[in-house]
Amino acid sequence: MARIDAVVLGAGIVGTSVALHLAKRSLSVALVDRRAPGEETSYGNAGVIEGNTIFPPVFPSDPSALLRVVLKRATEADYHLADLPRIAPWLLKFRAASAPARLIETVHAMRPMFARALAEHEALLAEAGATGYLRKRGWLKLYRSERGFAALKSELALADEFGIPYRLLTAEAALDLEPNLVPVFRRGVHWPRAASVTNPLAMTKAYAARFAQLGGIVMRGNARSLRRSDGYWRIDAAEGPLDARQAVVALGPFAPDLLEPLGIKLPLTSITGPPATRR
Repeated sequence: MARIDAVVLGAGIVGTSVALHLAKRSLSVALVDRRAPGEETSYGNAGVIEGNTIFPPVFPSDPSALLRVVLKRATEADYHLADLPRIAPWLLKFRAASAPARLIETVHAMRPMFARALAEHEALLAEAGATGYLRKRGWLKLYRSERGFAALKSELALADEFGIPYRLLTAEAALDLEPNLVPVFRRGVHWPRAASVTNPLAMTKAYAARFAQLGGIVMRGNARSLRRSDGYWRIDAAEGPLDARQAVVALGPFAPDLLEPLGIKLPLTSITGPPATRR
């Protein structure tokens, strides 16, 4: 029976980064997933490292925006009618958390983590020999109406408070920055501290390779087999049972499937795309 310091469940960019950091601290670590590193959600994400993030996604407060979601014409969220009874309690909590006062609390709590995102990834990319995937060109956000642009007032005020640089653009200035845009917008904002990765899958695999160089073990296994056994966290991997003193759950929207049977309930759900395939 193999025994290690920690097992990390989920080999997406979050789990792989966590496993790498633990290995850098000279701990014995296994990274376990049903697929190879980066081949689940991290394979198809946008690859944006949001050093300028201020507000998280919020429940639509504008009736027209909410109607677009209800009619399944919105790009920011999708849903399946059969799932509505199950996620209704979560939606009510999401709406409450989107109240202005709660949002400000969330912003101040999250900002220290977002502020370090780019610097932390730059360090890991350099260590993993993968800096060629990084693009530090910022993020251009466009607004079709003056009304939509005016709604940024509170966000820009917080950006000033946190010292996050931005550049307000007219439609003409935005086109100068990105000439291939279709001119269907009125205003723009360029956030220069946002970065992006050209190949999120390759980046995750580079982190996993560096993890392995440091003695970390990448294994295939069923995360839902996690259980307590003789004071350890036991997981059933393809190579056999594995015991760890500590367990890190980095399964994203799949986390409730593992945690709820253990008595841990987190307000998590998947808000875009088709229903998550159960692990």
